[in-house]
Amino acid sequence: MAAGHSKWARRRNLKLAQLIEEPWVLPPLNTAVGSYVADAFRAAGLELPRASVLTFSLPLHRHLLASGRYVTALPQSMLHYSRSSLRRLAVKFPAPPRPVSVITLKNRTLSALAQRFIDCARKLAKPLANA
Repeated sequence: MAAGHSKWARRRNLKLAQLIEEPWVLPPLNTAVGSYVADAFRAAGLELPRASVLTFSLPLHRHLLASGRYVTALPQSMLHYSRSSLRRLAVKFPAPPRPVSVITLKNRTLSALAQRFIDCARKLAKPLANA
């Protein structure tokens, strides 16, 4: 993603390789999110771009992106919750989906709300497993 006024925002059919030399804001690479981003670049046959900034701070990501100089790889859900003019770039990000788990404590009864959440998550995820 990038700022709405970024030179990349209105481009279509971008290749990840076209963005490699841009200033990147990335999550720390020794984390689950950072390794996910690194996997996507490797899947595209590319070296990981040199990050200008490594941070977990989403406000810092948004602030730097708003300048129009930076690009980043963040979950698409961040666009939904962002009040700024960030745009999803039209680039294929070839990282494979990661598994998601629900972990419960042994010999503990789940609350009705927790059980309902798990049931709903399973119902929503089932069609995605076949995609």
